[in-house]
Amino acid sequence: MDKNVAVLFGDGAGACLVSPGDGPGRIAASVLSSDGAFAENLRLEFGRTLEMDGRTVILQASRKLPRAIAQVLEKGARKAADVEVFLMHQANRNLTVRVAQALGVAEEKFYSNIRRYGNTSSASMLIAASEWWRDNGFRPGAIVVFAAFGAGFHWGALLVE
Repeated sequence: MDKNVAVLFGDGAGACLVSPGDGPGRIAASVLSSDGAFAENLRLEFGRTLEMDGRTVILQASRKLPRAIAQVLEKGARKAADVEVFLMHQANRNLTVRVAQALGVAEEKFYSNIRRYGNTSSASMLIAASEWWRDNGFRPGAIVVFAAFGAGFHWGALLVE
């Protein structure tokens, strides 16, 4: 990898099983978006290294993630204050702070493990979810919001009850 980008990422993997049956939570609402106009700012072409304009990426992520979360909350007829925990892509602490401020909620509502692992890219949200689940688990009536932003300028949010 390019030495200017390689230092930004940790190593991790994650997976999630979603089924139509009963489980500890159910997906109540979802939002998924994409904007190809910024594809040049975050891309990985076959056989090449990751290319990223970090300033553009963080600026767009800090705008688009709060909107996606607000949209998924509106679809689910919930308010940000109703959410027990936000499990978000762990790009960096500044992004989490910006999203919390934009939503008007305490940063403590955003589970964070970035100091332990760094940015593990697409695995980060699932690693955070696994740790939160291990330590807290879903309680009856709990509301959890998942949100992520990634390569190709794709982003989205899930509301889980």
